[in-house]
Amino acid sequence: MHINLETADKHSIQSYSDNEIKVDSIVYQTNIIVSSHGIIPNWNIDSILELNEESLVPLLQYNPNIVLIGHNQQGQFPPLSTLTALSKKRIALECMSIGAACRTFNILLSELREVVIGLIL
Repeated sequence: MHINLETADKHSIQSYSDNEIKVDSIVYQTNIIVSSHGIIPNWNIDSILELNEESLVPLLQYNPNIVLIGHNQQGQFPPLSTLTALSKKRIALECMSIGAACRTFNILLSELREVVIGLIL
């Protein structure tokens, strides 16, 4: 799906499908982390069940208030220990479909929120 959200922010998501993401006119077909401050391709994670403090380090380096995880693993949720650890740091974690995560990311980015998205393709 192509997204037409007018934003001056860096690194907004321009389009997405279940197996690729377009950011700054570059198409990525690997797991990826995106924030207004940077892009990290080849995020080393295969499942939402693998989310833990170690796997979230690349996302947390951007000091977000909100972490979005986009994935296609319906019915799976991150471990409770991961949610608890982020909650103690006052960081919200939201997991949703890739499309919903991309749209939410762009909206929060346009609101100048400190948000980072991790996409498990």
